[in-house]
Amino acid sequence: MVKNLLTYSFVFALVGVSSYFFHNSFVEKSNTYLPFSLKKVYIFFMLFSFLICSLSKIGSLINKIKEQLGFVYLSTIVLKIIIFAMVFYDPVFTIELNTDQRITLIIPMAISLFIEVFFVAKILNKTSF
Repeated sequence: MVKNLLTYSFVFALVGVSSYFFHNSFVEKSNTYLPFSLKKVYIFFMLFSFLICSLSKIGSLINKIKEQLGFVYLSTIVLKIIIFAMVFYDPVFTIELNTDQRITLIIPMAISLFIEVFFVAKILNKTSF
């Protein structure tokens, strides 16, 4: 299990840092103004997705939770959206974002969600009966 948690942390850190630098350089070259911190958005999504993967792995070891792990995962996705909306309320809901800014906000979410689904699917496949 420690090996899995180290793998999760390594993958999320590597992909998060590299995709942030590529994304940030693209935003700077295109001279797009962002009313939010791109770094904070990446950190939020990568840390939250890492936490979900880690808790899913730990939950797969507990018999009572193992059977309901898929439903628990679905509820964590809703929780992630709610917490994101609370943390980034001002830049997301009070400021009118143009298309480039909206896409810039969605890219970190999509990257972290892709990695998260990959790891959680592997966990769920191993725990299926």
